[in-house]
Amino acid sequence: MFKDLVPMDEFFASIYADDILVALKAAGFEEIDPSLKMIAVKEHMRLKNFCNIVFIPERIYYLLYEMILGSFLETMYQNGKLPKSFDFAEIAGRVQIGDTSVELEGDKSINDMSEAKLLNWIGSLKSSWQKEAITCRKIEW
Repeated sequence: MFKDLVPMDEFFASIYADDILVALKAAGFEEIDPSLKMIAVKEHMRLKNFCNIVFIPERIYYLLYEMILGSFLETMYQNGKLPKSFDFAEIAGRVQIGDTSVELEGDKSINDMSEAKLLNWIGSLKSSWQKEAITCRKIEW
């Protein structure tokens, strides 16, 4: 699905793009909405523009992974397209907000995910990347 994305970084596409599809299918998505491609390109450009770089360094690929997942899940939630059997545990192994992280694997309350918890988690995926991406920011004059 990600092979025809331009200007997606080739290494990211080969390593993480398939992981995104696998995670979404494991979470209950039977079909992946075609908007995922547009979201991936948008988030890729957002990260490159924020850092003022041409290529995203390998060390922050995981941020792009989180950004794409967060935006896609938010879009699906807003459009009422989350699967009825949405398995939150397959996507969220760990939630990190700032320097505090919570391990969710094995937590009994994961499968009983309330709407507020889901929205909070999606919000953290979408917003936490800036603090870490700033380490790769290039200054231009």
